[in-house]
Amino acid sequence: MLGTMIVVGALSFFQFRSALQSEIAGNLRFGATAMMQRIDTFLFAHVENMRVWRGLEVMQDIRVKDVDKRLSNFLANLRAGQDTVYDVLLCTDAQGHVVAASDPSYIGSEAPRLSEWRTVPGQGLDTISLALASRSGATSAIVLRSPIANAFGEGTIGYLYAFLDWRAVQDLLDNAVNHGTRSLVLAGSDGRVLGASDDLRHRTELSRLHLEGWRLPRAGSASYIQDGAALGHGDLLVGAATSSGSPPFEGLGWHVLMIEPTSVSFGPIWTLLWAMLGVLLVVLLTGLWISSRVADRIASPIVALTAFTRGFRQGESSLPAMPSRATAEVDELHRAYMEMIQALEQSREQIVRAGKLAVVGEMAAIMAHEVRTPMGILRSAAQLLQRQADLDDRQRELIGFIFSETERLNRLVTLLLECARPNPPDFMSHDLLEIVDSVIGLLESRAERAGVSLSRQSDGGDIVLRCDREQMMQVFLNLILNALSFVGEGGHIRVSTHSDEDALWVSVADDGPGVPPELRQRIFDPFFSRREGGVGLGLTIVQQIVHAHGGTLSVGESAWGGASFNLRFPHQEPET
Repeated sequence: MLGTMIVVGALSFFQFRSALQSEIAGNLRFGATAMMQRIDTFLFAHVENMRVWRGLEVMQDIRVKDVDKRLSNFLANLRAGQDTVYDVLLCTDAQGHVVAASDPSYIGSEAPRLSEWRTVPGQGLDTISLALASRSGATSAIVLRSPIANAFGEGTIGYLYAFLDWRAVQDLLDNAVNHGTRSLVLAGSDGRVLGASDDLRHRTELSRLHLEGWRLPRAGSASYIQDGAALGHGDLLVGAATSSGSPPFEGLGWHVLMIEPTSVSFGPIWTLLWAMLGVLLVVLLTGLWISSRVADRIASPIVALTAFTRGFRQGESSLPAMPSRATAEVDELHRAYMEMIQALEQSREQIVRAGKLAVVGEMAAIMAHEVRTPMGILRSAAQLLQRQADLDDRQRELIGFIFSETERLNRLVTLLLECARPNPPDFMSHDLLEIVDSVIGLLESRAERAGVSLSRQSDGGDIVLRCDREQMMQVFLNLILNALSFVGEGGHIRVSTHSDEDALWVSVADDGPGVPPELRQRIFDPFFSRREGGVGLGLTIVQQIVHAHGGTLSVGESAWGGASFNLRFPHQEPET
């Protein structure tokens, strides 16, 4: 009996450890990839600034040495408008003398002399160069340089320099981990450490650190366990991602590593192991002391848990009931098992959802290549048949069926493609109320034909959101159409908007049958539909768009007792 318990516990422990490691490694990879994308976006935004600024007419004042200080004032205004991102903006003549600067103290000095200038990779970016400036051995700024073409002749009249404060990159790293148990490291393409989050900057001298022996992926992301002695740690669980750029910017080949000590990652597992060993010891001592009196109270729940563990490995998912006569130790063991099973179930649901999205991607790829071509042929053939003058009504009806069914298949392919490869949002500031009114205007006649009251309610004032207008219209179209499919004649649909201190809220509520609580977690899964003939991708696409805009989407019960889809968008910093 003891041997069985030890074997089952060990198997459960190692399976749980493997599952937890896989889950945490995936989170680390995702975090590193997201951070790398933010850094790429940050760099590309300022490379784009350089492309725009160098072509402005005021840059031609370099030819006259900026005698009226118009160019210097312009550079000072540019720097002020970018908050504290830029240390300084400089313009030099062709000989390298500073003729204009956002800081007057630089005027008359020589152009910065930096080593290791590299061309920014990407279509149309080959004239912009980048280098890293150092102070006291540590990176202090990212320097961008672009030639200024002579607008009145040929050649180059000078150069525009932009010094990006390295603290802006450090702030990105610090904010991503927010002083938690995880840390971030930014390394160059050669493995030299360029920067790190706050905890590592105070723990380790980064200026001479090189990640030799660390597996830095050439592309994409990876995760692994690494000796962290170089960073002042023991073993580390690492998620690494490599720069993929932000088209047309092709990235600098930098790497971001999100790390977490294994002592933190696997701490709960070791706690559970010691708890299990403690419970086992208590059971043994108690069994030796009064085995005849407590055998049943101890053996019964242990046998049940053992049987459940074996059954769970074979696919049984029903949780065992808590024995009414169990001891405190067994009760604790039971709760620990329940927490473990719930964590595994959540991991399983995430894997299933990811698998469904992968299926969507495969189906979309196949249908896009293999279905649309024959659909186009069928439609063209039907158009030729429709032109025949001697067709009777039945034949025309059959041709109409061809048109309607090919159109339905085309919509299905489009829906799959949107779900599998969603377009990145084009963020601009829009009045959210105007978007909602536009969608209501599009669907008002359809609601009237169905005998449904469609209205909007707002707490007053403008609600401005940085978003992709077309994608947000798709969100509200899908939600209102979904409500129309469940609300009967005489029903009501209301779109409510309001703002509080933390976020913008939008609610699409109806008085239909509502969504049962047990289905509210599954309703956003791909291919899950409660409507006959539904594909089950509409709400999945809605959730993807909302998440891409930094928001959250949940479903609850409306004031009428029907369904209420609630969107929350955190307040955004105003554009500068």
